Amino acid sequence: MIVDNGQWWMPSDSDHTGAGDLTTVHDGSLRLKLGCRVVPKTDSNHITVWGVTDDATPVTLLGCLVLSAEESTQEVYVHAALIGAHIASGDDQIFRRVSVSLSNLTDWATRGHDRPPLPDHINNPQCPGEQLSLRRVGSEVQLVIESDEPRRWMDFDTTIRAFEDLLTLAGSADCRVESAVLSTSEGIRVQLRMKAEHVIERRWHPVFVLGTVPDRFISDWLTLRAQLGMSGSVLFSVDYGGPGYFQNKLFNVASAAEGIHQILCPTTTGISDQEHHELKAYIKALPEGPVRRWALSATQRNQPGFAARMRELASIPDSEAVATVLHNKAMWVTWMVNARNAIGHSSWDGMEKIPREVRPALTYVTKTLLHLVMLERLGLSPEQQRNAAPATYYNLRQRYEDYFDSAPVN
Repeated sequence: MIVDNGQWWMPSDSDHTGAGDLTTVHDGSLRLKLGCRVVPKTDSNHITVWGVTDDATPVTLLGCLVLSAEESTQEVYVHAALIGAHIASGDDQIFRRVSVSLSNLTDWATRGHDRPPLPDHINNPQCPGEQLSLRRVGSEVQLVIESDEPRRWMDFDTTIRAFEDLLTLAGSADCRVESAVLSTSEGIRVQLRMKAEHVIERRWHPVFVLGTVPDRFISDWLTLRAQLGMSGSVLFSVDYGGPGYFQNKLFNVASAAEGIHQILCPTTTGISDQEHHELKAYIKALPEGPVRRWALSATQRNQPGFAARMRELASIPDSEAVATVLHNKAMWVTWMVNARNAIGHSSWDGMEKIPREVRPALTYVTKTLLHLVMLERLGLSPEQQRNAAPATYYNLRQRYEDYFDSAPVN
């Protein structure tokens, strides 16, 4: 129970109130269960509801949508609850700071040191006017994000998610927001409650911690994470997505790998610029018709093939670390090409070329390689990459390891 027996009303109709409870349901999302009809039933989920707890704490419910209504009851979906203030809408720009508890942040920030100094007021290179700090609150370390200008309640989300991804990168275990408290320009603290995401139970085993990375690491990570954009989101979604078909996860990782290569190696081409120019000139000289149009469309861009992209990605991190993960780079490239084409074109023939026991593990072998690529770009030493290689997702890569351990020596 989040709010027990609160009083609730529409901001435009404070005279019509109803008692009800704000709670969570089995999937972690928020529900307002009312003893009378208060919220209008519409197709919009932009409705705001105000309330007050039994100790007179104001509450704002955002993104409300009536799910069911009987003669004397209502059940309302709630996207977010702000406990501590009444705001007119989610677009109100009144917040200057958020303090966030993240799973495993305390361990990552303090492991190996007795009360180490924590970074304070790091300028976010991707968001002018925003500063990040790691601060102790009792025995816990929290992420604190401050803004020079007041913001909407959700405008800290990009930086929070970047830090979640950082901790997921460090420990090969999905990081989640455990709590978040917003602060207004006047210093009023407002607790933020949203859907409680399911946590995939994996052992937290960081391959790097705050005390082992360069001073600019957090700033560099924020820059790299912004640079990776959607491809980074697709990659980390494998950690946050829960159970599902291995084919979906494998295709997501292949897609992320292709996108990350395009971002990090934008000048790589399929053939030389001169060869590409000559090829297009030859095609343009063909008689007008469907063949010429198809060929011009097919050669419009001089992009490398998927196999070439995978080979170049594997050349970025420390070669010894890559060898530990891939064992046989050429075979890994072939399997990834087969898997990507088989899933993308719904052709089982390509998947049959990959040993059955290797297929699910191929996701995490490739994900580990992409983690090594990021560690290299963040300035971690070859030794740190070599230490990370055997530990990252090791249990999920085990079948791949077993295949090469049992393979005959040529």
